[in-house]
Amino acid sequence: MGNLTLFRFNGTEKHRLVEARAYATYKGQGDDQKVMLWFETETDPEPLVSLPDPDELQNNPDAEITVYLDQLDLKHFGVREFELESGYNEDGSSLDARLYYFEHQEVHHNTVRIEYKGNGFFHVQWCGMTMDVNYYDGSRPDTRLELEGDFFFEEYETWQS
Repeated sequence: MGNLTLFRFNGTEKHRLVEARAYATYKGQGDDQKVMLWFETETDPEPLVSLPDPDELQNNPDAEITVYLDQLDLKHFGVREFELESGYNEDGSSLDARLYYFEHQEVHHNTVRIEYKGNGFFHVQWCGMTMDVNYYDGSRPDTRLELEGDFFFEEYETWQS
């Protein structure tokens, strides 16, 4: 399925994805209507590689990334790349790129590569930066998030033109 890796100031944490789902819906109306396509993860409570500072809390992070499309036609989707400078969407007052570790936090400087593989599966590669997961005061360097995995889109037949 895939992995979520956090490159922190004190080492690397790696988590196996146990759930990876894709969703789509229309957002807006008329000429402003877009397709909101997002990818959500859950990780195994037992990390593949852990660090001593969060271990006692037995945390398993999850992440979500959202992109906006003019249309979604899976037969012609191919490979697409996106850049999201900010994880916070001011128009929607929501997080379009977020990591949940101890709390929801914005992921910024995002690059996302999405490939539709067919039969409801997307392959996603995502890289971004976020505040360290144990030091929310900015006293440590940012953490690099890297996620790679296959996401299942249950409603894929609805989006094939």
